Amino acid sequence: MTWLRRAGIALVVLLVLGGAAYWYYVADGAVPAQTSYKTDIAGWRQLVSGDTSQSPNEIRIEFVGRDTMPFIAVQGGGASKDFARTRASFQLNGPAGSVIIDSTMDKEIAAKAQRGDGATFDEAAYGRVISAMGVAAHVAVTHEHIDHIGGVLRFPSPERLAERLVLTKQQFEGLEHSKGIAIPPAYAAMAHLDLTAPTRIAPGVVMIPAPGHSPGSAMFYVRLADGHEVLFLGDVAWAISNVRTPAMRPRFVEQFFMAPENRAEVGDEIRALYDLSKAEPGLVMIPAHDDAYIGELITSGLIKPQFVIDGP
Repeated sequence: MTWLRRAGIALVVLLVLGGAAYWYYVADGAVPAQTSYKTDIAGWRQLVSGDTSQSPNEIRIEFVGRDTMPFIAVQGGGASKDFARTRASFQLNGPAGSVIIDSTMDKEIAAKAQRGDGATFDEAAYGRVISAMGVAAHVAVTHEHIDHIGGVLRFPSPERLAERLVLTKQQFEGLEHSKGIAIPPAYAAMAHLDLTAPTRIAPGVVMIPAPGHSPGSAMFYVRLADGHEVLFLGDVAWAISNVRTPAMRPRFVEQFFMAPENRAEVGDEIRALYDLSKAEPGLVMIPAHDDAYIGELITSGLIKPQFVIDGP
């Protein structure tokens, strides 16, 4: 066999191996055809069936930070384009007081967590989130990653917040991944919710266990007083297209650029969300980081910009 033939064979082998690696780590976003994860919307509705008069009547948002990442890092096999990523906190307002979902992070944490030369941080927006947390009836997070729980960890009076903080056992145990941020003793001493089943945490609001992206990941089902239904996905999906396609994050992101997630669990959840979206087209799903899609929801009037701060 001539050296040229040997070189040709070696090149073919390298191309095959490279193609297989690209498919495995970058292009494969497939979710299972069937899922064992239960999205029992009938059960969620039953949990809040008596809450109509006290349910939230509006959803508000604060955009604390924004940055960009390649869409191919958001969705396996995704297009080569930029994905505008928001770092946001949500406020549910109603007669029973407000519920804050996700506390985002302060400027110091954002400087380490956000990526790209175009990253922005809104100090005033973060200040409004902290102020709103100070008077909220309940504060909860979709999971324990620092860009979602950073404001809780850095809240100026953790002893006072702990009285109204919904922190699950799974989230607290996962705070070992909090990038070296100190965990206030008040959060260790407080009662932690063992979230093993959907649980009503406030009028019209149900917290749903969704481990996979992190051990403490959760979603929030919200039934507004006017009947609109919303499901906050946290980071189960980064973009609405993850659900609509459906497709997962690529393996190279899961394994090398974030705390390792359980791919099988996340795949089950995305398949379940896709199936639920087909069965319940009126249910609005909100991924935490999809800036463009959240902008559409603001334009539609479902979400209003900027928190309102009421109370002492």
